[in-house]
Amino acid sequence: MNISIKSKLYVGIGLLAGFVILLWISGSVFINTLAENSGAIIQDNIRSVSYAQQMEQTLNDVYTSQVTAISSSNAIGLLEKESYQQSVQRFEELLGKQLANITETGEQELSNHLQENYENFIGIFASTIQSPAAPAQVINQRLTSAYHRLQQNLSQLTTMNVDAIHRKNSIAQETASSVTLYMSVIGAFCSVLGILMLIRFPSYIVDPIHELIRRIKEIANRNYDQSLEFHTGDEYEELADAFNKMARKLQEYENSNLDRIMSEKKRVETIINHMGDAVIGLDAGNDILFANDKAIELIGQPKEDIVGQYAPDVASRSDLFHQIMQSLSGESQDEVGYLKVGDQKERYYSIEVVPVPRDRKAEDSDQGMHLGNIITLKNVTRFHEMDQAKTNFISVVSHELKTPISSINMSLRLLGDDRVGMLNEEQQELVSSIQKDVRRMKQTTSDLLDLTKIESGNIQVSTSETVPKELLEYAYETMIMQASQKDLSMGMQVNGNLPNVQADSQKTVWVLVNLISNAIRYTGPDGQITLEATLAEDPEFVQFAVKDTGEGIAAEDLDKIFDKYYQVDKDQKDRKGSGLGLSIAKEFIRAQGGRIWAESTPGTGSRFYFTLPQTKKDR
Repeated sequence: MNISIKSKLYVGIGLLAGFVILLWISGSVFINTLAENSGAIIQDNIRSVSYAQQMEQTLNDVYTSQVTAISSSNAIGLLEKESYQQSVQRFEELLGKQLANITETGEQELSNHLQENYENFIGIFASTIQSPAAPAQVINQRLTSAYHRLQQNLSQLTTMNVDAIHRKNSIAQETASSVTLYMSVIGAFCSVLGILMLIRFPSYIVDPIHELIRRIKEIANRNYDQSLEFHTGDEYEELADAFNKMARKLQEYENSNLDRIMSEKKRVETIINHMGDAVIGLDAGNDILFANDKAIELIGQPKEDIVGQYAPDVASRSDLFHQIMQSLSGESQDEVGYLKVGDQKERYYSIEVVPVPRDRKAEDSDQGMHLGNIITLKNVTRFHEMDQAKTNFISVVSHELKTPISSINMSLRLLGDDRVGMLNEEQQELVSSIQKDVRRMKQTTSDLLDLTKIESGNIQVSTSETVPKELLEYAYETMIMQASQKDLSMGMQVNGNLPNVQADSQKTVWVLVNLISNAIRYTGPDGQITLEATLAEDPEFVQFAVKDTGEGIAAEDLDKIFDKYYQVDKDQKDRKGSGLGLSIAKEFIRAQGGRIWAESTPGTGSRFYFTLPQTKKDR
């Protein structure tokens, strides 16, 4: 017969409730028994003792009055006294109460003797009034004898009830001991049953749940060979059957998909191995999951020394992989550049790192949102050679253009000389236009030569200890006239006590002049240009800034303005430049150990920042 867990809970809780009710009923019964015994003692025996004591006191008053009256031969006068009558009446009332409060064996007979002796005692005094000739001495002896018999009766009555009190107290104590014993037995029985239920019942309810949780965790870890055995005849047994069916189905599904998964794995491995690029996979802990044949060939180590190993350990044995890990850790945040492989025949590879995020729908929060990285090394040797050829070509063309540009410039000067001949207005406009083009070509040629030096690695900086304020002042003096011509105001803000910087003054001023020139170009009349020098967030650097109130830069252009040949305003002829100034400025600042960036919001102006390292003091 199957009993549900709900019914078992009802039974268990009902038993505990029954134990509580049993203790309550038995305690009430025993307490009432003790109360009844104690009440009997107080109401019966103590009352009889009290009556006896009061009668003895009253009897003493009556006896004393009688003896006094007989001695003074005034027995009749005593009967007329109110106090004497009250004492006699009081004694008779107490005697009547005692006769109505008979509780002990023999107490009725003793009370009857007391009544007879009292009547005899009163009769002796009454006979004295009827026979006044009797001698007083004889009467006193008879009264005294009767008085002593009454005292003896009262003493016996008191002793009987006091003994009864002691006896009943002993009975009450025995009853209390019995109650304590019975309550202890019942309490111990209920406590034992309650403790057994407390030990067994929670385990009965919770242990199967713990076992189920443990098995579910094993299932979650893809260990489907799990089963539950609950022979309880309730819902737990049904749960175990359902769980075992689920585990079997999952095991069947896993086995059915294993061959397909292995086939897919081999297919993916084959595809990766036949890729022309080197591919390396890392997990979230930087362990190498896989590397195709091309990657193993480039690293130059056996596959078993790479796959399954900790990436930093492999990097310690391979310079190429060390460079890969540097790019992965972000030590070269600005540009990864090329990896050079080979000493005799140089090959160049670019690094592409693709993070592998966890599916956002996954609810396993213990492993974070990052599964690892896929690193791809692409052979860019051909592109590098083309870039090198382009750089050489630009360098040659720039050098070749310098001579004809100088010749054209000289010819323009001769044409503008009045000694050669006067030019009409149209000719002067043509000469002026040609002069502007020549200046632009000269600037472009100069920028191209600087760019070729940078790309060829021939850029040279000569750093020395420099005062930041002097750099700003030099750039300010150079560009203040140009700003004034466009009705722009230009100011400087330099924080006091700035440390000196280690910088190439000429190239740094060139960067500042280039940034100021751009600010003048993109700021309308009555605008404001501000030069600043402050301590950077990194306390080892000083931060320079050129801020304007111009039209600003769009967000999509902000990340590209430092690229070569990129121009924000390509469609505006009067602002057209070479697109090399910011790229060259970036290389100049990087060569000095700093960095450059820009912030802008369209309509509110632009802010260009760059940092230079402080001069290190000897300690």
